[in-house]
Amino acid sequence: MIDDIFGQLEHKYNFYKHENINLFGKDYKVKIVVENDETDTILDIQRKNYKEYIKYINDNQKKIIHLIRQYFLDVYGQNIDIQKDIIPTTIYFSRDGSWGILFDTKLDEENGFAFFVQDNKLSIGTQDMFI
Repeated sequence: MIDDIFGQLEHKYNFYKHENINLFGKDYKVKIVVENDETDTILDIQRKNYKEYIKYINDNQKKIIHLIRQYFLDVYGQNIDIQKDIIPTTIYFSRDGSWGILFDTKLDEENGFAFFVQDNKLSIGTQDMFI
């Protein structure tokens, strides 16, 4: 499928593609996932969030980094190195208007963690909390 905003997407349960991004000063290849339902449609809110997510991250980078570090300190009692201890794997655009980034981390290999944004409110937790 080719979408006007997302571009070329494949479909298996959800729409997806792979994309290179720079996050927190480091380059990564991540999976872009657009949540799907039985109608196989992409919502305008998903397109809007995709167009704006990089700007949101850049505008809020210090806050995001602070919240991630605080999360790891509170949950695991660990100070982390943002560029070494977490790896973004997926950027997920939900049908409910939220979007977020899922990360792998050796501190919690089973659950990973994610930050999600909905209505400009940033939340951090395990990946299961959001998808």
